[in-house]
Amino acid sequence: MEEKLLAPLRDVTLPPSAVDLHRAVRDGRRQVRRRRIAATATAGLAVVAVLAAAPALVGRADRPTPVTPAITPSPTATAAPMPATAPAAFDPARQYAEFGWVLPVMTDRTVRTGTDQLALTASAPQTSPRPVKDAPAVELRIVAAGRDIALGIDRYFAVAAGRAGSAGLEPAEQVNGRTARWNANAAVEPRSAALRWEYAPGAWAEVIVRHTPESAGAPRAVARRIALDVRYAVDRPIRLPVRFDAPPAGLKPMAYLVSRRANDRWDVELSYGAGKRTKYGDWPLVVLMLPRKSVTGDGAVIGDPTARIDGHPARRTSSLDGGASLQVYGVQGLYVEMTAHDKATLRKLGGNLDGLFRSATFHPKVDDWR
Repeated sequence: MEEKLLAPLRDVTLPPSAVDLHRAVRDGRRQVRRRRIAATATAGLAVVAVLAAAPALVGRADRPTPVTPAITPSPTATAAPMPATAPAAFDPARQYAEFGWVLPVMTDRTVRTGTDQLALTASAPQTSPRPVKDAPAVELRIVAAGRDIALGIDRYFAVAAGRAGSAGLEPAEQVNGRTARWNANAAVEPRSAALRWEYAPGAWAEVIVRHTPESAGAPRAVARRIALDVRYAVDRPIRLPVRFDAPPAGLKPMAYLVSRRANDRWDVELSYGAGKRTKYGDWPLVVLMLPRKSVTGDGAVIGDPTARIDGHPARRTSSLDGGASLQVYGVQGLYVEMTAHDKATLRKLGGNLDGLFRSATFHPKVDDWR
């Protein structure tokens, strides 16, 4: 891990300063997460993953056990049914679309939801905590009705209709009868291609392939085959490793990130809010989980525990704007981190995150997710 978490700064009482400490901590934690996501979730996709804190996942040196694809690859490019209309908004707790066919080597999966966009990633397995820069990968990006997709590689790619522009776009053969364009702006890595199409009137989708193997054929041909076989309106609930007795502080899901990889590795980040982010761009409440049996810090991202909750080693920290974090170690083999990003949210939770933690039921085994 090349970047160090700035979390220790949060535990020090400082005199008034021109430096916004909470923002510095947040940005430092997001830089660390960017490295982890690049290494594990996107597998070489140049996606700017600006997220909250999480530790690096160290892969096993032995050959990974592939994750079974959600849908068996189709032998030919079939014309998937196209929706007549696009959702006005997505439900972050449900997955609207799914890959139909991807290259068989792309067995790692990531789902990232929001109210106006959905991103799916499939990539070759990782055997190292560092990104395999030439690993084959594909990302599917979809926006809700009345939105466009930004031309570049942006994490938050949903933009207002008409704001994306057209520089770098060129006509492409229709995708299942719908208007399509090649996007040179997102095809900047070796053997890459980006194809976008109007999957429903006034709503767009885009497939971006990276480092396509020579044996698979031309990158544009691979991108087109994937685009032709996208499944829409699957609308299935996203299975999670945690359930709360009640919606956290009356907040609703705003964004989920769920990654599953080889060797039973995974990580989940759940963001809750009421439709408005904090002044720093965070959702008011974020819950993070991943398999980690260690009950101490890692010397880089996770600090050592300084407290206990219900017999588990824990660490409590607070931020200058009234928010707080609770890190709990060794919870049925999981690392759990809960962060209230502002004073109002923490107040709704009763002044601390202990009650939220105690209301949670965890399911460490993927087969038990619900």
